[in-house]
Amino acid sequence: MPKQILIPALLLLSPVFTWAQASYDAGLIPDSLKTHSHVVEREMDESFTVFSPSKATYKVHEVRTVLDPAGKGSLVFVQYSSSFSKLQEADINVFDAKGQPLQHIRQKDMQISGYGEGLVDDGKVTYFYVTAPSYPITVQMDYTVDYKGLLGYPSFNLDNVDRSIQHMQYVLTVPAAMGVRYKNHLTNLQPVTEAGQKDVRVYTWKAEGICAVREENSVLSNSSPEVMIAPTQFEMQDHPGDMSTWEQFGAWLYDLNKETYVLPDASKAFYKDMVAGATTDRDKARIIYNYLQKNFRYVSIQLGIGGWRSFPASFTENRKYGDCKGLSTYMKACLEAVGVKSYTADINAGPNQAPADPTFPINRFNHQILCIPEAGDSIWLECTSNRADFGVLGNFTEDRNALLVTENGGKLVRTPTSKAQENTSTTFAQIDLADDGSGKAVVSILSSGVYKFNRVNSLYEQNHDDQRKYLVDAMHFLPPDDFSVTLQKIDSPVLQANIRLSFEKVPDFTAGTKMFLFPRIYPIWTYNLPTVVRRTNDYYFSDPLISTDTTCYVLPAGYTVDNLPKGKAIESPILSYSSSFWYDPLKKAVFSSATLWLKTRDIPAKEYPRVKELFSRITEEEGEKIVINKQP
Repeated sequence: MPKQILIPALLLLSPVFTWAQASYDAGLIPDSLKTHSHVVEREMDESFTVFSPSKATYKVHEVRTVLDPAGKGSLVFVQYSSSFSKLQEADINVFDAKGQPLQHIRQKDMQISGYGEGLVDDGKVTYFYVTAPSYPITVQMDYTVDYKGLLGYPSFNLDNVDRSIQHMQYVLTVPAAMGVRYKNHLTNLQPVTEAGQKDVRVYTWKAEGICAVREENSVLSNSSPEVMIAPTQFEMQDHPGDMSTWEQFGAWLYDLNKETYVLPDASKAFYKDMVAGATTDRDKARIIYNYLQKNFRYVSIQLGIGGWRSFPASFTENRKYGDCKGLSTYMKACLEAVGVKSYTADINAGPNQAPADPTFPINRFNHQILCIPEAGDSIWLECTSNRADFGVLGNFTEDRNALLVTENGGKLVRTPTSKAQENTSTTFAQIDLADDGSGKAVVSILSSGVYKFNRVNSLYEQNHDDQRKYLVDAMHFLPPDDFSVTLQKIDSPVLQANIRLSFEKVPDFTAGTKMFLFPRIYPIWTYNLPTVVRRTNDYYFSDPLISTDTTCYVLPAGYTVDNLPKGKAIESPILSYSSSFWYDPLKKAVFSSATLWLKTRDIPAKEYPRVKELFSRITEEEGEKIVINKQP
């Protein structure tokens, strides 16, 4: 799907200001707005004027002071253009810490390039990176965008994470007959409303003196305050629509795409023959899905009305590629050919994306998947992935609302949430130690769900250097001197990976005749949760999971155990962990075993300090040592 026509309220407008600006001295910023802030929005004025359901002009004037290098991302100007939007004018002025002019960048000085895969007519992006000779530095950005297709309006974004707001204003002018919808999110801000000339209504929102807050990672995407604003009537390329309800918006999407779900007769016969032996809809869908994964590939094609209307199924079939809409549409057409009902579903994709609001229809979708409705347990398919298991979405699209596009209009439904029992890693490792501390290891790993997906992507058909990088940087293996990886059962729900490694040095360190060994040659948990004095947002792990490890150190001749760590047992509603250590004198081997069960991905803010403390105890154990000693 395309980048939204709604441009984030980050870069703004009005008649181009001149170099005669005063008061840009960074020393005039109140100290209260500098605390926890890397950027101060000095002036942020947006004007969005709607002339009809398909035409509007967006003007922006913004003055932002970047206080330190951590805020350098705010020195970038970027604006996308397509067949529905055109950047008419843009101007950047740069000022030093005292407010004195340093640089003037006109639109003709900016870089312009195409974007997309280059397989169809693509759009353009205009951008410029302001270089800061020192900090603080102030940039003034002024630009105007004209629209001739409207699927949404800019919202009033009050994001104050690492950013303080000195002054912001948003003026929306819309024909009174069209109306407008808005809803507050994490703010009580209300507009001043007045009647304008020529039967228009003017809505003005203002915000001032908002102090920055510290960034909290692993939060939902809607964790900042904003006023969401959306049209009721809209029009794209002579296709008028109504967004007052999800049902109406879905009806527009269905009507726009209904002619794309058709396969040639020869192709219908091909897929009917392919599933001739299947007895259930699920089996038919699995066969076709696996075939498409092996024979089609994903590319990004999402410009113009194509951002919302898929290319026909015949286009995707002839080229053997498509974007998310093209591949989902093609899968739908194949299923229809064999008598299986399915629906495309628009969704906001990406880790920790907030669910669409059931009470406020607004177009913020950026991806499309497919749903095969079944009583009690619908099948959801990610059609862009050549590696995803059948019926498994993963954290890119799970646990959020998707808009089913049906012949009866749109229907907002929740995608499934993976369970810990579906994301498992079970490992057994044997390390044969030599007297000089070197060793050889054989590691067998069974992976499902997110573990399988990550390991197939990172280890299957990858070069030796990339495999090593994944083992060392992602799985945190002790760096091997040599290794080999063999993957089995790639197409089954559980992947088996067999890894052989050799190490010049296995112990963390030695002291005389003693060797100090880690509990395992790869930690069961490595991530240190960030420390915060007081967290305000819930914390989200990527997935619930279960990880189990058993490690066996076969000791060199003449060695025995000098000290074993004590096992731990942790139990809470959110996670459980247990570990144990023992020595087997018959096998002359030391064993360590551990199991971590993260039961949920959502950690309430009030529970976060306790959960962080529990995980700190787990990582501390990873640093404890098994001590072996050579007998005299």
